[in-house]
Amino acid sequence: MKGKTMAEKQTFEHESVQDNETVSQYLKALIDGFESGKVVFVSEKRQLVLQPNNLLEFSIKAKKKGEKNKIVLKFSWKDSHTAPDPESGSLKIIS
Repeated sequence: MKGKTMAEKQTFEHESVQDNETVSQYLKALIDGFESGKVVFVSEKRQLVLQPNNLLEFSIKAKKKGEKNKIVLKFSWKDSHTAPDPESGSLKIIS
């Protein structure tokens, strides 16, 4: 492929059991990162810096099956300055 380079895939994954307060702190750090335009993920072995831009694709899924509950949040964007058209429709999350 002349003129094109394959971008290196960088990933960061973390799974653990945490209490509500710790999870809230992680979510607040994500909020701060989205507001500042820089989110840094750090573990003992790895660091990944992401720079969210103004418009992001956002999805949320929530499930309950018996005693098992799950919330999945997904944010995605491209580093380029072109952004997807924001979709109409509203979402309310009530605590």
